[in-house]
Amino acid sequence: MTNADKPYRSPWLYDVAPFEIVKDVYYVGNKNVSVHMFDTGEGLLLLDTAYTQTGYLLLESIRELGFDPHDIKWILHSHAHYDHFGFTRMLVEKYGCKTYMPEVDLEFMTTKAEFNCCAGAGLPYEPPYDCYFETDVPVRPGDVLQFGNIKVDCYSAAGHTPGTMAYVFHLPCGLKAAMHGGIGLNTVNAEYTKRYNLGNSWRDAYRESMVRLHGLEVDVVLGNHPSQNATFAKQAEHTAENNPFIDPTEWDRFLDYRIEVFDEMVKNEPV
Repeated sequence: MTNADKPYRSPWLYDVAPFEIVKDVYYVGNKNVSVHMFDTGEGLLLLDTAYTQTGYLLLESIRELGFDPHDIKWILHSHAHYDHFGFTRMLVEKYGCKTYMPEVDLEFMTTKAEFNCCAGAGLPYEPPYDCYFETDVPVRPGDVLQFGNIKVDCYSAAGHTPGTMAYVFHLPCGLKAAMHGGIGLNTVNAEYTKRYNLGNSWRDAYRESMVRLHGLEVDVVLGNHPSQNATFAKQAEHTAENNPFIDPTEWDRFLDYRIEVFDEMVKNEPV
């Protein structure tokens, strides 16, 4: 079997215990792809749902934290790649969740479905059944969303996909948590860019969004994948007296580093 160790082939290899990041914000994803859950006081909000095949891990993580999946009211998506929306259809059909997807990425689920599941993006696996769903609310830059007692500011973070979003969550505890919805270089590298004849359009958008998002007031950085912000290393150091997830300086350092990595790639992989 090819890709036997991947989460869409052997999801049990990616199980990880769920945990609280800060008050009302929880990690319920797996070792490969992040899923964050917010307790809004009026129901549960999920940020992404990961792969179809890892869905049973997600449901068990929610239950382990003492919550009920029947209370999931909303699903907000960072961008339209299969590893981030793969389990959404199942949650919608079972629990009736309301779905939010970046408007610009909606075509990935209709006329350009090859973009959300392709070897060029590191997702060479065709989903085993229809995981596409009708989006209830298309999300646009500048939107301000309200989920119970949590307000969310929406910013364009285009580049990884044309519709990738960054979200800032205003939490009841007074903290602001944020996620850049897609920092991976696998869709702006030379091979992918040439395969889909993208020119420099996605690359230009990627860098511009990193620069533009610099300076936002953020206390807690959430990773789209756990490796992007040392999620598990922080959890290992998290104590009642010390929470390394809370770091008002991390957001700008995070963006600066991604710009450095991107610029190095562009220098080495011209298109």
